[in-house]
Formats: sequence, C-alpha cells, structure tokens
Amino acid sequence: MTYLSTAEVAEVKGCSLQYVQKCVKDGKITAVTKDNAANNRIEYRVPLSALTEREQLKWEEQQRRKLGLEPAVKQELKPVEKPHQITLSELSLEQRDEIAFWSRLLQEWLTERERSGAKYGKCKVDEMFIGAQKLKYPDLNISVDILYRKYRAYKSGDLEALIDHRGGHNKGQSSIPKHAWDYFQYEYLNESRRTVSRSYTKTLKFMRENYPEEYADVPSERTFRRAAEKIPYCETALMREGQKFFDDHCMPYVDRIYDDLHANDIWIADNHTCDFTTKGENGRLHRLYITMFMDALSGMAVGWHVTEDPSMADTLLAFRNGVLRCGFPKRVYADNGSEFTTHDFGGRGHRSKKLWNKDEQPPTILERLGVKTTFAIPKNADAKAVERMFRTFKEHFSRDIPTYCGGNVLERPESYKYKIKHGIIPEDQQIAALIDAWIDGEYNQDPYGGKAKGFAGMTRMEVWNEDIKKRADEFRRPASEHTLDLLLKRMSRAQKIKRNGVFITMCGDKLWYYGDEALMHLNEWVYVRYDPSDPREVRLYDMETDKYLWTWKLADELMMDYINASIKDFEDLGKRNSAIRKAILAVKNGIINSVDPDKRIDELAIAVERLVQKSKDSGGIVQPSTYIPVFAEEEIEEHPNLRDITAVTSFVELLSASAIANRKDG
Repeated sequence: MTYLSTAEVAEVKGCSLQYVQKCVKDGKITAVTKDNAANNRIEYRVPLSALTEREQLKWEEQQRRKLGLEPAVKQELKPVEKPHQITLSELSLEQRDEIAFWSRLLQEWLTERERSGAKYGKCKVDEMFIGAQKLKYPDLNISVDILYRKYRAYKSGDLEALIDHRGGHNKGQSSIPKHAWDYFQYEYLNESRRTVSRSYTKTLKFMRENYPEEYADVPSERTFRRAAEKIPYCETALMREGQKFFDDHCMPYVDRIYDDLHANDIWIADNHTCDFTTKGENGRLHRLYITMFMDALSGMAVGWHVTEDPSMADTLLAFRNGVLRCGFPKRVYADNGSEFTTHDFGGRGHRSKKLWNKDEQPPTILERLGVKTTFAIPKNADAKAVERMFRTFKEHFSRDIPTYCGGNVLERPESYKYKIKHGIIPEDQQIAALIDAWIDGEYNQDPYGGKAKGFAGMTRMEVWNEDIKKRADEFRRPASEHTLDLLLKRMSRAQKIKRNGVFITMCGDKLWYYGDEALMHLNEWVYVRYDPSDPREVRLYDMETDKYLWTWKLADELMMDYINASIKDFEDLGKRNSAIRKAILAVKNGIINSVDPDKRIDELAIAVERLVQKSKDSGGIVQPSTYIPVFAEEEIEEHPNLRDITAVTSFVELLSASAIANRKDG
C-alpha cells in the first residue's frame, strides 16, 4: 500500500501543512505513525486510499510529470452526489423548535456584532455574547466554534446541521437480543393476555435454558416495557383481544347513507332480555323478553311483543302488531336467532348454506307478503341499529323497575336480594302494559337522532309521519285484521301425502289431518299452512305451483295414542306450551287494557297513565289516504275482482273533497 507524508497530502489537497496535521490529529484523515522517525518526532503517513478519487488521480498525474511520462487518459469521474437537503416536513416538532431557536440566536448574535463590534472588537463581542447565553441557558452547549459552525450551516440552508444529533446514533436499534424479543412477543401477544412482568420472567427462563451465551445481554424489564409500548396497536388488538375486537376497533367501518332510505323501507328485528325480574301467573320468577321491529329511517319502534320465552309465535305477533300500526315494510333485517330463521317465516338465513339444509322449501310468510329478508352477519351486533334502542330501553326504563338486576353480577344493586325476599316484584301484566305505554309515550316521542337530512327538531314518530307522506303511492297495509290473520299462518316443511294424510308438529307431538282427497293423491309433495292458535284444520298447497288445494280437518281417530280422548276441544293443547298459549291470548284478547288493582304498583300505574296521555297528545301515527290493499288468497278466491284493485283512497278523503267542491259551487 502506498503512503504519503502530510506534506505530500497538503500538496495534493492544495492546503497548508498545519491544516492537514490538525485533520490527522482530529481523526478526520486516516493516518498511521512512522516507525524510527528522525529525532524521535511523531511522523504521520497517510494511505493513498484515504484520499478521495479526485485527489488520487491528481497525485498520479504529479508522479507522471516527475517521471517524464505522458499524462494518463482522463477518466470520467463519477459525479459527486449532493447530500440530501432535509425539509421541514421531514422533521419532528421538537427538531423544528430547535431550528427556530438557533435561527433566532444567530440573528441576535449578528445584531450584537454589528452594534458593538466597533467599540469592543468583534472577537470580544463573541466572547461576551457566549457568556450571556450560558447564563441565560445553563444547559445550552455553545462555544465560539459551535456558533460559527451553526452560522455556516444557517447561511448555506443546511437545516439538519442546526439540529443536535447527540444520542441519536442508535435510534431505531434495540439492545434486546433477537431471541429474547421473539420469545417475549410469543408470551405477550396471545389471548392469555399476560402482563409485561410475567412475560419478562418467562423470557428470562427461556434464555437461561436455551441461549445461555446471550443471557447476560438481556436488558431490564423496563426496557421490555418501553418496547412493548411501541408495538402497533393493531397487533396487540388482534393477538391479545381476538378477531372480533380487532374488527370492531381497527378495521374500517361502513357508514350508512340515508339519502335513498324512506320510512317502511327496512324494519330491523331483534330480541332483548329485560334486565329486571318479574312474576308470572304461576308465581314463578323470570326475566321477560321483548321481540322488537324498528323502522330503519326514523328509529321508531313499529311492532313489538313481550313474552316469557321468545319463539316463532312471538315473532309473528310482533310483526302483526307492526303491520297493523304502520303497514308492510319492503324488507326485514333480522337477527340469526332461531325465532327469526324458521323455514316458514323468513327462511333459514345463513343456515341455508349448510348441506343438511339444502332441501327445497315452500315460500315463506314474508315472501308471500312481498317482503324481502336479510339476515345480519353472525356475531356482528354493531350492524343492527335496534341494539342501540335496547341500550336506551335499559338506561331509561329497566333501571326504574324495582327489581332491576343489570346485565351481569357487577351491575346488580345490593337491594335486589332484599326486594326478591320480601316480594317487592312487579307482575308480567303490569310490565307489559308499562312497556307498551313507554315505547309510544316516551321512546317514539324522543328527538330524532339519525343521520337523515331534513328532520331536525322532529321526534321519531314525526319523522315517520313526515316521510311516509312522500311515498303514499307505495304504502301497503292489510285490508282487515282477519286478512292479516290469514296471511300470517304458519307453514310446515315440504312433505308427501301419506296413508294417514299430512301432519304438523306442535309441542313435540304430531297432529294428523285427513281428507277425502288423500287416497287419490298419495306420495304427492305438498306443504301445509295452519293457525297455531287454532289447529283444528289446515290448508294444503301444491309445492310446484304454490296453488291452494284443500282444507283438511284434524283426524281425531288417528291420534288416540297421542291425545287423550277426553279432550273436547284443542284450547288445552295450546296450554302445553307457554309460548303458544301467549300467542292464543294475544290474538283472541288483544292488548291487556286493565290490571288487577290489588296487584298494581302505584308508581308504575302513574307512569302508564302519564305515558299513554303523552302518546295521545302527540297525535299518533299518521297514515296516507291512498294505499295499496293486501288481500289473503281466501278473499281473492271468493271475490276474483279483488285482483284488479291497485290502490284505494279512504272514504273520508272522498267526502272531504266533495264538501270542498260543494262550497265552491255555492
């Protein structure tokens, strides 16, 4: 390797010998000391490779001239790459503040030199200025050299040189050995949710047993704790909390657009377990359930039913209540509970994808009514706005009930056991009446809080009334309660006509029905529609054409092994299942209008009276004068001309129009 003396280096660089010697001493130029130097003085030798490419070529040309050789062919040198000029947008807030500080300080220094330089001398002014700054900023690292170096960077626009980079040489690097950090993440990032301390202890044990040579390099627990805080939130959410938590808190969500949504376009259905205890007719304590249908646009509760145990019958009653009040929706958006995904109401939902559920099914009740069905994604409660309604019900209604027990043990009041022990328990009938009054008297009268435009300052019921006027030509409602009862009959699965006829299953028993046509139509596929409150007869329909075939009576003689012969009618049959019994009572008797005074709770009775009056004062639900009537097939079979009716205008509207015309003529 070729070495140059400091004098030769100075000649190549075109600078003074003292400058080169200073650079060598400061370590800016790589050099080695020469052995056996004259006069025992230190003599430095600089390797040729320590010089830049241009300086090496210049030295080679000098040597060629000294030897009388032809100059070498000039080589194209690589262009010197200019250093990247950092921009303010690439700096942190602290770094920008530091640049602003030095810029202001340099301006003060230059002003002071200009003002006092002639009197004291600029060198003296520099020393005085530095002393003053040290007193003003005790922690500031400043000297004459630093001041001039900062000024040179300031003039050249080198913002990065104004920043103190001390302590940042190892930024982004970790003192934690890789094996230790990998195992720490394995222990910390899992659903066991171990603490940092526990994960650190297990990491130490792992390193001691598997990597003893790196055990001494494992830093303190505090270092691991700081590193754990820098783990991305999405990783901790997914690995420690699970997929559901990750989807709810990290993944983008869909913001629903309400511009094209109108009243009765979508009804959202779900069940809610009441957070209080009540007493049934037999004295048994339980928690009631609410089956609810809510309008998606207005948030108004349109139909509901309070039950002891949610079933398909309660879903039908809640839907029937909503249709009688507000007409038919275009679509029902339901939960995946079995009370909604029955084969005859809304279909099997996501269960229809199962191989065991691929059999051909008869049209559902909602399909016959022209109502489409959508089922929520399983375990995705955030998608159903009715969940927020149930939250409001819990906070504004359930907490006022004496036997409020909360959703879990932590929410249960201390007085709960005392009230249960001393019989301070409301009855089912009282609570059902109060819920009916609260929904229409308070919840539906609360201010609208949705995202749809143009309804500011309105209540939920007023939003429904206002928007339903815009779609009067699309409004569909049943012609009568009798028609609706026929439309909401339940349906059996597809079955073949057997020797005993056809059957339905109620309360776990098969009820057989037989007709004169059974013998001539053995093994033909049909499905059955029936009223769960009156199982004395069923209607048969063809599977392929969906055409009504016959009405068959209950075959008493074929069921002697299943039903006691002493049963005179089938009201007792309904009593074998509490859900069916409640459905029968609701259909036949309607909503309970009175409560036994001896069992009435004064506070609740006062609340009922207040809420009912508030509901009356609001004006109630307003329906358009023009609507599309819905007829059951029984009525169309008796009166075929009903098929041609497309819209109906109420008689009251016709009388009003006639009266106005008469006044104008007069």
